[in-house]
Parts: sequence; structure tokens; C-alpha cells
Amino acid sequence: MLRNLSSVYILILMNSVLGCSSSKITAKEYTRTERALLVVDIANGALLEGDSVGALQNLAQAERIDPNLPEIYHTKAIAFFMKKDLASALQAARRAVEIAPHFSDANNTLGRLLMDLGRYDEAIKPLELAANDSLYRDAYKAWTNLGILKFKLREFAQAESFLSRAIIESPRSACVAHYFRGQIESQSSRMKVAIEDFREAMKRMCAHFSEAHMALGMAYQKNKQYEDARKTFLEIQKLYPNTKYSEMALSQIKYLP
Repeated sequence: MLRNLSSVYILILMNSVLGCSSSKITAKEYTRTERALLVVDIANGALLEGDSVGALQNLAQAERIDPNLPEIYHTKAIAFFMKKDLASALQAARRAVEIAPHFSDANNTLGRLLMDLGRYDEAIKPLELAANDSLYRDAYKAWTNLGILKFKLREFAQAESFLSRAIIESPRSACVAHYFRGQIESQSSRMKVAIEDFREAMKRMCAHFSEAHMALGMAYQKNKQYEDARKTFLEIQKLYPNTKYSEMALSQIKYLP
């Protein structure tokens, strides 16, 4: 959802293109849109550092430069989401899609916000637009969100289909899709495949996915793999001390034979 350029890199880039007055190299004349995009990238860097206020300050500057740039409003939606201001986030995401109806990142964000607000019927269209965009590198995120939406509606067959599509699209990044697919499999008592999905949900970038750790322990317990369950619950206590997951793990250990 965010651009890859760091704020430090952007500052170096801006310094290099502006240069000093004694340079023999003529600085490129940037268009209004290009200048606004540079500021949006600085805002994205602030978001990566958890600074939503700094991001919004930069976005206000970008908006003054070019108020018709959809990336401004998409990043603003993410910043407001970080501040837990869903109403403002939704307004910003709608503006991004209004300017650029086929902006898949913005459609995915809009759909996710609508889903989080419980407006499931409205969320489906933007999520489907993003998921079915063959040029959208992060289409797996939209498929995952569609799967979560259907999971919330207890339409498990379709949810599983969407989540499986997310995993096919990006097997190394779809840890959330693995987690929710595991939940569906667990509810259907398909414990071996559920355990495998929960394990996959804890790999790579999601190594500290606490909900997946807890779900794995519960799946082991349900499948009567008591030693594996005990090991997992003890690991949870070490990884997440003084949290609800540590308390839940301790509670479950008491019931193991």
C-alpha cells in the first residue's frame, strides 16, 4: 500500500536534483505533479516510521501543490487509518477513487475500510476491481480482503476460494490468507491442513503473528497432538509475555493431559 522509497532517500534525491548554485549541472525542471509526488513519498516514509501526523503535514503540502493527485488521498487514508479515524480515512479513500477509478491500491484500501465499518455490500465492488486487475502487483491483498469479508459473513466456501486465490497470487506474502483459511479448515475439523496453514501463517515476515501462534496451539490441541500443543503454548509465553496471548496459552496448558 505504501511506496518503497524511504524519507531519507527522498531527501537525498531532492538535494541531488536541486543541487547547489555552483553546480555546472542544470537541475531538472520538475512539473507540479512530480513535485507533489516527491512530497507524497516523504509522507510515505513518515508512515513507515509510524509518524502519521508528520505524514498528514506533508500531504497537506502536496495537496497545495497539486490537489488532483490521487496518491495524496490514498496515503491520507492510510494515515487516518493509523490514527484510528476511520471516517476521515474513508473520505480520503473515496476521493482517491473518485479521481482515479482504476487505482487498485486505493480501491483495495477503500474496500478494506468499508469492510472494517461493517458495510460489506459496499466493500465488494472496489475489492473485486483491485483483485481482478491483472497489472496490480498486490492483488493478493484484495483477494485476502474478499476472503475475510466472506469469512465474516460465514460464507465459508467462497471465503476459502478467495483466500486460496490470494495464496496462489503471492505464496510468500499471504500469511493472513493462510491464517483465515486455517480457521475455516479448523472449523470443518480438517485439522492436518489447518495446522499446515497456521504454520505457513507464521513464516517469513509474519514470524511474530501472535494470532497464528495461538491458533496453531489450539489446532494441535484439537488434533490431540498434546506435546506439540504444549510446546507451542510455552513458546507463546516466551514470545508475548504479559499479553492476553500469554494468559490464554497458560490457561490452555492447564487443560492438556
